[in-house]
Amino acid sequence: MKIEHHEIMHYAIFFIVPVLLILYHNWLIRHIKQVNQQLATAHEAKAQIAVSLGLFICTVLLMLLLAPSLPHLWSDYGLLAIGFTLISSLLIMRFFLSRLLKEMRCQRLFFKLFINQYFLLTLFFMIATELLVLYWLKESTIYVQDQFLQFVMGYALLMITGSIFLNVPKQKGPFLKQEWRLTVVAIIDPIIVISFSVILLYVLLNLFYQFLL
Repeated sequence: MKIEHHEIMHYAIFFIVPVLLILYHNWLIRHIKQVNQQLATAHEAKAQIAVSLGLFICTVLLMLLLAPSLPHLWSDYGLLAIGFTLISSLLIMRFFLSRLLKEMRCQRLFFKLFINQYFLLTLFFMIATELLVLYWLKESTIYVQDQFLQFVMGYALLMITGSIFLNVPKQKGPFLKQEWRLTVVAIIDPIIVISFSVILLYVLLNLFYQFLL
């Protein structure tokens, strides 16, 4: 297996964004005078379930837009991908990602992030969902690269949007006006997590491709 020079450059470029965001996160946390644990808690279960269902519906609509035809969406592999998407959306938004973001907002980020169980579970279910969609696309059409890239980008945007909605504090008051940094942290943290998910997916697909050559 040989890694080309341009692939190394791709990996380096992909890592720049989340690494810079981590450094910015740590700088913001260092300058926050206090961390209000009440603000750092996740939103109520109803909001998390609503976002989970919204993520599931939007993901299925995204699959529908990418499907060669409507019957392909209801094929065996399409139904498998849809069923797993329902489960992963609920687990990610209701449990894993919401709890991970709660922990991230209260501390600086170091190497412990990469062994955090919620971080690993979030990445696992995201990548598993994307790989199932990739397999469904391969069974539905010949040229899947563009469609899969569009799905990954759309799915990442949906994940970022939903997690930011849950993560940004809704309470008003002097603390939030003074500590605007906490709101910025709540926005960039989901981008950090989703960026690493995209990077890991890219690495895995390239490894599979290299071994198949």
